[in-house]
Amino acid sequence: MNSKVKEIIIKTKKRLFGANLGNNVSIFQGNGLDFSEIKEYNYGDDVKKINWKVTAKEQKPYINVFNEERELNIVLCFMVSGNIYFGSVRQKQEVMAEIATIIGYSAVKNSDKFSSIFFSDKEEKLFSPSKSINSVYSMLEHAIELNPLQKEANYKELSDYLLNRLKQKSIIFIVGDFYEEIDFKYLGAKHEVYAINVRDKFEEEPKFDSEVSLIDPKSLKDEQLFIDSSTLKSYKEELKKQDKKLQEHFIKSGVGFAKVYTNEEPFVKLATLFRSR
Repeated sequence: MNSKVKEIIIKTKKRLFGANLGNNVSIFQGNGLDFSEIKEYNYGDDVKKINWKVTAKEQKPYINVFNEERELNIVLCFMVSGNIYFGSVRQKQEVMAEIATIIGYSAVKNSDKFSSIFFSDKEEKLFSPSKSINSVYSMLEHAIELNPLQKEANYKELSDYLLNRLKQKSIIFIVGDFYEEIDFKYLGAKHEVYAINVRDKFEEEPKFDSEVSLIDPKSLKDEQLFIDSSTLKSYKEELKKQDKKLQEHFIKSGVGFAKVYTNEEPFVKLATLFRSR
């Protein structure tokens, strides 16, 4: 286990078991008992479920009826692209790995099934559903050590893949930088979907005013470009327009979403996201 993996594990455990969270080790609601109705007591019913307030009012015993909630099926999709091999503070890849660990650790500690999929324009790696914490460690090691260069994320292919593969209703987390075309309309209708957009501030507020040498992380081609203030302005406007369209699509498709920058704490953003759902 390399030092970066150990660092993220320690940090995640500290966050999830911190004093501010009390006894709750999960960032989302888990399984248990879901209240259904109140009915009159019949011989053989569990006396522990007697509703004493209603019983006193009606002068005959009534009990609470519960539905057993099914365990959650948590699916983490880690989008593999050359884009994530970048960061002015921390690499996007590392932040994405930390987000995946928080979600995975929270799911396993909540006794829910957790699976993770590394996806570019096809399945790169699949970790099968498990309740073992070792599956989270294995996923984290892969996330940190993978080489995303010369890969390109395809969110439409991912959506088709998940719709075909997942037969049980699931909670799906898709972690990436979302620069490509997105269509989660059908995925959002069938499953509970969350999009975690990981960006670096420099991507949205670049500071150039000269000739620069840029390398495309998807093709590794080197290109000399002259970028002036006018070009930067157009780029920023186009990116804002694209992100607005993305946000509108998420809202329309019923997809929860959050943006996490490489200089921010992922846990805080995830906790805020779940409090708002």
